[in-house]
Amino acid sequence: MGICEDDKESRIRLLGMVTDSAEKVTAEAFESAEDLLDHFFPGKFDLLILDIYLGKMTGIDALEQIRRKDTRVVAAIATTSQDFALESYRLRAARYLEKPVKEDDIRDLIRDVIHKKESEPHFEGEAGGKRIRVPFDCILFAEQRGKNICLHMDDGEELVFRGKLDDEKSKFSEKYFFRCHKSFLVNLSKICGIDRELLTFVMQGGEQVHIHRQGFFAAKRAYEHYLFSIVEGWKNEEQGTDK
Repeated sequence: MGICEDDKESRIRLLGMVTDSAEKVTAEAFESAEDLLDHFFPGKFDLLILDIYLGKMTGIDALEQIRRKDTRVVAAIATTSQDFALESYRLRAARYLEKPVKEDDIRDLIRDVIHKKESEPHFEGEAGGKRIRVPFDCILFAEQRGKNICLHMDDGEELVFRGKLDDEKSKFSEKYFFRCHKSFLVNLSKICGIDRELLTFVMQGGEQVHIHRQGFFAAKRAYEHYLFSIVEGWKNEEQGTDK
């Protein structure tokens, strides 16, 4: 969890409430938006609690920059003013915490974040000496690059983990991913089409993922099956609504 608060007393108080809210919850505190942004990268935090008034850069300014890199991290705004409520909701802030922040509000917020984290499908591994959980729907594809696995993210970032796809394949659910090449594992939900001449999947953002020639028709069937499952899901939802 990350806390950004320029007032030392409030920062220490928030830090204590967060770490006391549940077992195995850790938090890192920053006294300025600039300091937070210097240390931030997608997947680093499950939750950010941001004060509005932080000096040169406000908490809203910081969250706007963070959203360009990470659309999934849960964010909460802590302030004495309601002036930025609309801006905070535009940036998908989960909560608007009135200061002084109450322990019950922090406890409820942490509980919701933990539930969200435990329930969403994800890949977990070591990157840069830290344990990181990466939601499946942020991953375009995984690539074996030498002795490392490179996760190509939908925001253009790359996360590098030590390991082999052969060993880590089981961590990627077959419901979402397909091994289309010895060096590539593709997220079926991020495919825009198939280039038959180049034998590639065309991904969101235009990147192309190689398909093994001998496995082309199996890859094509896997993608078509995924699309069919999506359509069936829509039909079931519509029938449920009609009832």
